[in-house]
Amino acid sequence: MTGIELKRTRESYLTGSESSELHTVDIWRPDSVPFGQEGEGLWLIYMHGGAWRDPEVDSLSFEPAVTLLWDSSARDSIAGFASINYRLSPYPSHPRRPSSPADPARNAHYPDHLQDVEKALLFLEDQYQISGRYLLAGHSAGATLAFELHNNSSSRLPVPLGVLGIAGIYDFESFLKAHSGIPAYKEFMENAFPDRSLWEKAAPYTNRESDFAVWEHSKAVIIAHSEEDQLVEKEQASLMLQRARLNPHYKEKVHYLQASGNHDEIWGSGHILAGLITKSLRILGSEI
Repeated sequence: MTGIELKRTRESYLTGSESSELHTVDIWRPDSVPFGQEGEGLWLIYMHGGAWRDPEVDSLSFEPAVTLLWDSSARDSIAGFASINYRLSPYPSHPRRPSSPADPARNAHYPDHLQDVEKALLFLEDQYQISGRYLLAGHSAGATLAFELHNNSSSRLPVPLGVLGIAGIYDFESFLKAHSGIPAYKEFMENAFPDRSLWEKAAPYTNRESDFAVWEHSKAVIIAHSEEDQLVEKEQASLMLQRARLNPHYKEKVHYLQASGNHDEIWGSGHILAGLITKSLRILGSEI
């Protein structure tokens, strides 16, 4: 597909009175697709981090990696890219863009973020038939969301080919304990998950409803962490690897990738995130 450029559009995955400015997904697709190849190739779908609340970390944080991936040898296997926005939790102390109690897009609590991601994936399935042909990648809180996704009687989410969690938060209680001396951690965790009685159900490590977990139906689970990460400790990655390997029929499909860079450098530089995705695509190639 030499010479074919990417075109970015922003689409709303929820309409009507309940829709907000964050019920959107950025989509990058080739400006032209050879006839007969419209439904081919893999989708790379990303969920940003930002502690469920940072307005300055959004869907466009994926763009540096998108640009690098499209300029790489991986492009011939890619049908498109999507990066999901979701409602954020309150952040009234943000130094530049404090949240307002009157803003429905920035007063979300569990399970609001998760329900938004579910709606976005159902929208992408309806528009592009992504089931069985997408890599779901998430960074930090976005990685948590990737592993929180469960199917239920009212929605059948499209199954990803693989799930990549980078610098994710998977066990809430141990995460808070590891950072007990920093009040901001308690603040953003309790803003996102105010009902602590739901933490066991919400955290991917402690949730044991594996039959309904979307990630357990994928071909491969990939956990990535950087030793230079100054915000999320390596124990979180270790716990999720342990959790993913509980199923004896699944443990051979679980992989670990060593990342580099500090917490936000992973996505900010573009090349680290793009490299992790490229390695994940290679893993998926061996699993298919």
